[in-house]
Amino acid sequence: MVGNITVSISLGRADDTALGLVVKAKDIELGTNKGGVGGAIGAFGITIQEASSSENVEHWPRVSMTDPDRRTTIYDATSKALRTAEGLDVKEVGFFTMGLEVGRIPTWETAEEIVRAVHAHAKNAESVERIALVASSPTQVSSFQYALDNIQTISYG
Repeated sequence: MVGNITVSISLGRADDTALGLVVKAKDIELGTNKGGVGGAIGAFGITIQEASSSENVEHWPRVSMTDPDRRTTIYDATSKALRTAEGLDVKEVGFFTMGLEVGRIPTWETAEEIVRAVHAHAKNAESVERIALVASSPTQVSSFQYALDNIQTISYG
C-alpha cells in the first residue's frame, strides 16, 4: 500500500484489458545512440512498441540512457498518467516497464521515479485505487520491491 493505493508488482506480460489506463512503450530506442554504434553514419535503430488491449493508453516519452534528465522524464510521465487516470475516473492503472528496460534505463531509476510519483499522487488520490507495476525482468521486480520498501527514503518528504 502506498497511502490508500494498493500497489502490485508482477513479472512478465500481463493482460491489461481490465486496467482502466496503461502506460507502455511507443518507439523506445533499443539502448543505442542516434548515431549508431560509435556514431557510425548509416547505422539502423531498433525500437520497442508494446501492444495494448486497454481502453486508455498513455506512452512513455522517448528516453534513453544518454538523457541526463531521464529520471525527471519518468517521474513526470508517471505523474501525468496518474492525473489523466483521475480525470477519467479510472480505478486501476498499469505501468509497463519493458520499453524502459530495453532502452537500458537503470532499473532502480525507473522504479524509484515511478514509486516517488505514486507516493506523491497518493496524498490526493480520489479515483485511483490500484496500481499494477509490470516488469519484464527479475531485476526490475527487485528494484520495485526495494523502492516500495524504502519509499520514505526515496520520496524526499
